[in-house]
Amino acid sequence: MEFLNWLQRGLQQATTPLAAKLPFVGVLLLAVSAGFGLRSWAFSRSRVRATATITENVAKLNQQGEVVYTPRFRLRLPDGELLTLDAVKNRSQEIEFPAGESVPVLYPPGDPQGAILATVWLTYQGAIVFAVLGTLLFDLGWALRVKLRRSKTTVEESSTPSVG
Repeated sequence: MEFLNWLQRGLQQATTPLAAKLPFVGVLLLAVSAGFGLRSWAFSRSRVRATATITENVAKLNQQGEVVYTPRFRLRLPDGELLTLDAVKNRSQEIEFPAGESVPVLYPPGDPQGAILATVWLTYQGAIVFAVLGTLLFDLGWALRVKLRRSKTTVEESSTPSVG
């Protein structure tokens, strides 16, 4: 029981500084998210959009010696040529798609060998993560501010002498 009392006192002491700082941090993260989103949007605007078909997921060894699966996709170029590429894996998590699925791809003009998978998550991952974190921290900070105002109002009401 003593631990719970200690924890409650610690949370009460941390509430005021957290309520003051978390909304600001949340807004800052939302601004970072907007920057990531604009960067991703500008990147995708400078690339050629196409639709590819996943042909298979190829087993490969990563740097840690673990087996990971990388999608192989087929892309039809504007001149009608078919190009088969493996997805570039520059993230730590595995990217798998079922064979036969159509996926959006982006590639630099004149360089279809540089094609990358361009799903919404893969393209805007940084913006999405920072937006979710920013929203959570802003909301948590605002909720703490509301809690502090209510507890302050309750303390003031209980300390006011009643007239009767």
